[in-house]
Amino acid sequence: MPVGAFAGMGSLSTLGTPFAHFLPKFLNNNPLPNGFPWGTRTAQKTNPYLDRPETGVVRHYDWTVSKAKAAPDGVSIDMLLINGQFPGPIIEANWGDWIEVTVHNNISDEGTAFHWHGNLQQETQWMDGVPGVTQCPIAPRSTFTYKFKPDIYGSSWYHAHYESQLASGLIGPMVIYGPQHYDYDIDVGPVMVHDHYHTYYETIEVGVMANPARPTRSDNNLINGKNSFNGNNAPLASFNFTTNKKIRLRLINPSVVAVEKVSIDGHQMTVIANDFVPVQPYQTDVVTLAPGQRTDVVIQGLKDPKGTYWLRAYKSPNCSPSQPNSLEAKAAIFYEKADRTQQPNSQAGVNAYNKYCGNDELTKTVPLFPIAPGQPGYTEVVPIVFRSNGTADLWYLQNRTARVDYNEPELLDAKKGDLNFDYIQNVHNYGTNSSIRFIIENPGAQPHPIHLHGHNIWILQQGACDASKFDPDYLAGDVSARGLPTGADGPGAPRNTVRSSDDKELESREPTLGLLDKLKDLLTGKKGGKDTPTVEKGHCWDGSIVNSQNPQRRDVHMLLPNSYVVLQWNQDNPGHIAWHLSGGFLWMVLENPEAIKKLPIPDVMEDQCQVWMEWTNNHVVDQIGDGI
Repeated sequence: MPVGAFAGMGSLSTLGTPFAHFLPKFLNNNPLPNGFPWGTRTAQKTNPYLDRPETGVVRHYDWTVSKAKAAPDGVSIDMLLINGQFPGPIIEANWGDWIEVTVHNNISDEGTAFHWHGNLQQETQWMDGVPGVTQCPIAPRSTFTYKFKPDIYGSSWYHAHYESQLASGLIGPMVIYGPQHYDYDIDVGPVMVHDHYHTYYETIEVGVMANPARPTRSDNNLINGKNSFNGNNAPLASFNFTTNKKIRLRLINPSVVAVEKVSIDGHQMTVIANDFVPVQPYQTDVVTLAPGQRTDVVIQGLKDPKGTYWLRAYKSPNCSPSQPNSLEAKAAIFYEKADRTQQPNSQAGVNAYNKYCGNDELTKTVPLFPIAPGQPGYTEVVPIVFRSNGTADLWYLQNRTARVDYNEPELLDAKKGDLNFDYIQNVHNYGTNSSIRFIIENPGAQPHPIHLHGHNIWILQQGACDASKFDPDYLAGDVSARGLPTGADGPGAPRNTVRSSDDKELESREPTLGLLDKLKDLLTGKKGGKDTPTVEKGHCWDGSIVNSQNPQRRDVHMLLPNSYVVLQWNQDNPGHIAWHLSGGFLWMVLENPEAIKKLPIPDVMEDQCQVWMEWTNNHVVDQIGDGI
């Protein structure tokens, strides 16, 4: 590799260059009660969902979103950029600050919207950034300002949530500084590992929505938006390490579909957080990240100041549709006296190219602050199937696919008391149930990252779920094949919502809500997770729970092929949750609609819809997929 093959000031972003600054332990222009912006709160002793600081500080950002030619891997393509950057500018704030982002949409023919991945938005549900759900899109040549307070702290990212614009560049890192539970000396900052496409996202979506579907294989793999392509010597990313120091890396996967394996030749990593959840530290030589996931690691610096090593990001083809020559991205690790003109010659670790698509074992990922999920108020079994609707191949969850209406955001309708959502919106009203448990069953051949907005979710169990255990009626969503109720409160019944919030009889029947006694043990589990009830046809979970008093929590978890996963969350955030993919992989949860009516949603949200509708009165919106 020739001299100058590592990215410098001329790149689309300073991330992954020698000019990227080390991150601080926190931003020090805050009030500092007891020495920290968050006061005496600690990761070990503070429940971040119930006890949050309020600093009164607002962090301001101003973005212009534009379409332009760019070549992050040396191949010039149409991209969407934020202030001319890819990845976009880093957002930094202290836990308890407010973040304000003004977005100017300079794309001439597309709306846009931004989601702040993993933030709960418990005080500003309307700022979640999902068009057709919490807002109308930001119209071309118009401006909208997001303002929200990060509920929890750690490493994350933001991305456009309009169609699949993130695939064409609208991504960037976000760091919320909070209590430290594992000592380190240097914070190198974001290491974003992600797939890259040379085709503009609209063309990709058209292929995905075809019948039969024509998925586009990713053309490359990038680290902080950098890599070469087919030996074209485009600049690579690099990171600065210091001998004998403990170094923090914030690993982030903002991919469209790629599962990434991250390793550093010759180094071990200590995992200290998964998504926004600090965990009891454990060691590994490779970190697996599904799309949307983040893992914070600390690395002990080695002794040789001239050392150079490769940091590798590998996307196994069995997990991610990819061109054969696009599977690996590498970035150089340079210690303080290393020769930066030469590429490293280190060797990959034994697990660097591991082909397992799943996350670490649930027994390893123990949250630092323990919270027991308890018994759920309601349980839902959700099978996944991929099939044609006659014109397109779509994803169906419990025999329902989804599509949002950009002009009628569901949260704003619910605020007005209008719960008569179109069937295609796939909205499910779980009323005032205290908690919800989902058993998601995937008899297909593709893995799926499951992401919930507005919550960290407990991951209770996962395991094999062979397609032979399902009959055609079950996969088609016929609830009679499962022995579950078929009335308005039945989990599998066709309906606009699971039940109306005005149905007092149903509310009085919490927490079981009509589940058959013969399935009660299976669907709710036994205390301690030790009992194994009989599994009926079509059900794969045996009722066991991993670490029932403190199971893993995070906001994305990988569901493997021919497998199931059991998730649970508390309904303590009135609004919506979404699992999403352009092909209808979307389940909308209407959470506590009576409380939604009381949310102080500002008039600016309706004003934004007026601007969008005025634009759509004169322009055709080509909504290719489900919209989000």
